[in-house]
Order: sequence, then C-alpha cells, then structure tokens
Amino acid sequence: MSGRGTATVAAVAKGLPSLSLAEVVATSGLMSRTDRKYVLSLNDFLAVTEALSSRCLEIDGQRVFGYSSTYFDTPDLAIFRAHRQDRRRRFKIRTRTYTDSADTYCELKVSGRRDETVKVRRPHPAGSAHGLTAPALAFLDDALTAAYGRPAPRPLIPALVTDYRRTTLVTADTRITCDTSLVWRAGSRSLAAGGDLVLLEVKSASERNSVTEALAKLRIREQSVSKYCAGLVALGLATGGNRWRPALRRLGVA
Repeated sequence: MSGRGTATVAAVAKGLPSLSLAEVVATSGLMSRTDRKYVLSLNDFLAVTEALSSRCLEIDGQRVFGYSSTYFDTPDLAIFRAHRQDRRRRFKIRTRTYTDSADTYCELKVSGRRDETVKVRRPHPAGSAHGLTAPALAFLDDALTAAYGRPAPRPLIPALVTDYRRTTLVTADTRITCDTSLVWRAGSRSLAAGGDLVLLEVKSASERNSVTEALAKLRIREQSVSKYCAGLVALGLATGGNRWRPALRRLGVA
C-alpha cells in the first residue's frame, strides 16, 4: 500500500476527537469478537468515515502506529492449511511488536462458534520477536488445550513477517482498525501491497453494527483476507489459496 494511503488515514484521524488507550480498552477491548474485513479505495474509506461518528486512539500525541508481526507455523504449514480448508478448530500464533514502543506480545487467535474470534496474549521479550521462548510455548500449550483440548503443534518456526501502519477508530459499538503500508517478508522474499488502499477490519461483539451498516449502504462488500494466509500465497510460499485471490487482486499483488 502506498504512502498516500497512510497519509489519507492520518489526515482523517487528525480531524477526529481523541481517545486514550485506557478508554479504548474500557469501551472495546474485544478480545472475544466478530471480525469483518474490507479492502477499500481511498474514496470509499473517506465515504465510510464521513458516515460514522467515531473517535481515534491517540498515544503521546500520535495516531498512526507501526506494527510488526511474526507468524509461526509447522514446517509443513499445518496452521495455514487449517485455514485454507476452513476447519472449525483453527488458530494463528504470532508475536506482535508495536514498533514505536518496542512492546512485544505472544498472541494466540482461535476461531470460535459463529465466526467469533478469541485472542489471548502475554508479554514477550522484544529481542525474541522472531522466536518462541519456553514460557511462550507453555502459554500457547495451556491456551490451546483450554480451547481445543490439545497443545500447540511442534515444531513451530517463523513463517512470515508482516509490517504495516495502523490507526484505530472507535464508535459506540465497534473498533475499526485501518491498516496501510503493508509489507510481507519471509527470508529473502518481500512484497509490498500496492495501490492507494486501506485494509479495514471491523471488530464488534455482534455481526451487525453501525459500521457494517454504513459499508452495506455504500455497497462495499466484506472480503476474505488474512494477512498471514494471503501473504504466504502472495509470496509463493503456499498453494491452494484461491479464497484469498480476490483480496490479493484488490491489493495489487495477484
């Protein structure tokens, strides 16, 4: 995604009332939620944000933040394949670093009933963002055993890194993340999403909310897109990713 996308999101964010991180957590922490994803042109992004009454997360005067996530999988990509096959018991394992502060977490996202996403996480050493420590593996084992009755698979190796810029908007019933400048990396391979686009994720406790209604009125459809799965396909590291091809075409990398 081009710098123009980040600049457009930043300009919109600048004109909105601010919200502290504590307020975001208090009003819409949403570790258990329904996620809806959309790939928007800049014009569509502007139309959607104009239709909403939202506030913007601000930390130390900043409203656009850098993120870097390392995703882990087995050597034969068992985690990817579970998503490709749309298995009920699927999950993602990653470390996430907030690059402006270097705060890092080990995170597990599991898919629940009715497309619900549940996320749990624990602090992780910033210097080990590309690896899983013994405490992280124990945490993952406990969390996956609680969710699905089995520990995390072994071995787990770094499979993909995603870097992007994120702005977070909050309405009365949703949290909206607006991602731009997306880059996928794996070993010597890297690929930047092209075009003046915004990857919008609508996170809510329910499927219907003010944001999805605004998007529907603008005839903007939900898109099947996973940064991890789509990135592996885009880099040529995984096959059989037809379900993500429309999103990759929208992102200018297919």
